[in-house]
Amino acid sequence: MSQQPFAGRAADLIAGHSPCEPADTKIWEQAAEDCVLARIRSMRLIGGIRRRKAPLAPEERIQRLTDLLRFWANGCTCAVDEDLVADIVHRQRR
Repeated sequence: MSQQPFAGRAADLIAGHSPCEPADTKIWEQAAEDCVLARIRSMRLIGGIRRRKAPLAPEERIQRLTDLLRFWANGCTCAVDEDLVADIVHRQRR
């Protein structure tokens, strides 16, 4: 699978990251998390990612999503934030 769709999707999400209302933030956050999960599932990670990490505060999660998507949008599509991924996976299971 090409890495370009993720870089393009990340760029789209970063460009659209100026939500005016809390509802917009939730929609953006869900789209960003879906993008992160899709990218992680497409990567071959040796040893996997530890899933037992402390949960992130909402503000920290949004900042980490923004930072990771910015990396991907700028072409660094192999960057991984293990704490962020663990948090997303943990919350998705609920």
